[in-house]
Amino acid sequence: MFQAVTMVAVDPREQVQALCRRWAQALKGTAERDRRMEFFRRELPALLSDGALFEGLLKGIVKGDPYPELRQETMFANELVLYRDPGRIFSLRLYIFGPGEFTPLHDHTSWGVSGAAYGQLEAARYRRADDGSDPGHAELILCDRRVLRPGETETTLPFDEGIHRTGNPADGVTLMVSVYGTPLRRLYIQRFNLETGRVRRVFPPRIQKKMLAEQALKAMTGPGPGLAPGG
Repeated sequence: MFQAVTMVAVDPREQVQALCRRWAQALKGTAERDRRMEFFRRELPALLSDGALFEGLLKGIVKGDPYPELRQETMFANELVLYRDPGRIFSLRLYIFGPGEFTPLHDHTSWGVSGAAYGQLEAARYRRADDGSDPGHAELILCDRRVLRPGETETTLPFDEGIHRTGNPADGVTLMVSVYGTPLRRLYIQRFNLETGRVRRVFPPRIQKKMLAEQALKAMTGPGPGLAPGG
């Protein structure tokens, strides 16, 4: 007589956290950037191939599960934080792109390893043709464009070495998964306009709100007519 086997569904949050704890343990004592990046280039494809995990994550989001936390502060509207290492070695993030959707052209404050978990992922890299002396202007040249299939990865570096954009060049949906290292000492990323050459600094939402409050406070308390309460 055969005994029925009950299949127990694995909680996506527990699965992600267990994996990331293993990653953090494996990286202890490894401070060199290139070695950390190489580690994630080896490890990330296995995660990218786990379609059941990402299907579970998406079902949880649709149902309103508390993980991943949709209200967590991020730089991009389509960005979901899956894990932040308590030791700040890395973070793991999921990006959802609709048909033809791309990030703005931007840089990062850390190294990163990214890959496609579903759909096609286009990654375009740019380099500066100017000397960077004008913080509000940049001349950029396309130096590489790749379309990644599920399981394939690409890397990015901090600041001017990592100016790029990513997104979905096709119909359907693209899921991108990225691991980012410890942010370097700059509070903002930069977004670039290819047509005008304009460079704009983008701060995390909490810092941006604080800056707006400081500007308003200076306007209200500094010299000038200001506004009367209730005016």
